[in-house]
Amino acid sequence: LAQSLADIQQQVEGLAIDWVPLPVTSPFAGRTIGDAGVRTRTGVSIVAVLRDDEAFPAPGPEFQLEANDTVVVVGTPEGIRDTDDLLCRSSS
Repeated sequence: LAQSLADIQQQVEGLAIDWVPLPVTSPFAGRTIGDAGVRTRTGVSIVAVLRDDEAFPAPGPEFQLEANDTVVVVGTPEGIRDTDDLLCRSSS
């Protein structure tokens, strides 16, 4: 999967791919992708969620995020930084 994503990134200038770990302190742990509003707020797409040894490709807005998930995102470098800030800021 990682090599395929790297190949895509090389073909599309300005496209960034990153793996964002969802901390226990995330305000979106236990909430859905739709609740996070990542695409609307940052322009970034969540293309997969990795949980333990499982991969969930193309998760929809109803997909529930869990603490310690890794969210695979695609978008602009700035959008990905904003996504990291959104998903990882402490809810306290």
